[in-house]
Amino acid sequence: MSGLSPSQKKIRSVPPDVIVAVGSGESMQEFHCYRVILSFASDYFDSMLSASMIENETGRIEFPNKDPLMWKRFYSFIDPDKLSVAETQASINVTTAITFVPWFHEFQMMSFLKKCDMVLAGRVEKIMGDGVEFLYTLSVNDCGNGDFQEIVELLKLACTYDLDITKDKAEEVICSLLETIQKTSDLFDVERIKSLYSLFAPVESEGYTVYYEDGQEEIVREIIPAGKSKIICNAFLNMLVSSDKPVFIYDLVADLSLETINNAEVFPLLLHSYVLRAASVATTLNYKRKLADRDESLGAAKSIINDLLLKTPGTLEQYNELFQSIEGQCTHRRHETGIVCSKKASLLPPE
Repeated sequence: MSGLSPSQKKIRSVPPDVIVAVGSGESMQEFHCYRVILSFASDYFDSMLSASMIENETGRIEFPNKDPLMWKRFYSFIDPDKLSVAETQASINVTTAITFVPWFHEFQMMSFLKKCDMVLAGRVEKIMGDGVEFLYTLSVNDCGNGDFQEIVELLKLACTYDLDITKDKAEEVICSLLETIQKTSDLFDVERIKSLYSLFAPVESEGYTVYYEDGQEEIVREIIPAGKSKIICNAFLNMLVSSDKPVFIYDLVADLSLETINNAEVFPLLLHSYVLRAASVATTLNYKRKLADRDESLGAAKSIINDLLLKTPGTLEQYNELFQSIEGQCTHRRHETGIVCSKKASLLPPE
């Protein structure tokens, strides 16, 4: 039986028609690939191999600054001899996503980027554990610090390569931690604040006039982050740093020059000091709330015991012992929460 004519040959029997040279010098390796596979997988290669570009004319693509071993792993994601596209995307885990997101982004492989985005967003959710309550534990152990650092790194990756789902998840976690700064301030050291600052810098400024009913007017300065993570910038600026007369970090930053705000060394140091002030204020306010709750609980206990005095027989001394027991339990809880009160409550009048 005679062989197949050229027009009858199977597509799979057609030899590779483009050479991809990766690396430089002695480490350079050549890979024989199919332009149709590259073009269907990547808009980048589709444009390169469809237009009147030298790569299309010569059938040779060169990446002198890339690693041949990394290219081999990258090509395995789209090589039909290795896996189907569905199987390949299903094989993407957190490690491969972090490694190859820059490649998928550079070569405009949107379906792979979306898969990586979902995988990394899932990683953020897994770090969060049981939700907001878990966030409090991040600041009290080394493992928690490592988890938080991973979230910061994932946010940086998401901002760089436009991973919107991962970005939203990571920003949600970090904003939640800033909202509970009295418990989590140690997570926000200078280096981490520098990392977060780099995501919303540079900062621009715009002034506008506010007119009041009494005829007064005021020029208000608006701080406008030009970076990718505007939400993180606003979360910092909206932190309270004085409770007597409400003052926010925004009010302090508004008095600074743009040169200072956009100084990547100076401003994170200032922001770190503001965060510590905000943590102190939040701790004080939390203390006051707990003290008010304690007084409300004691007042309710006194009311109940007074009702018992009217409805059931017993001596005042007996009921006072009961009240002292209740007050003692409240004192124990105050010690657990850091609230200590030296005053001793009693139903009996002072001697």
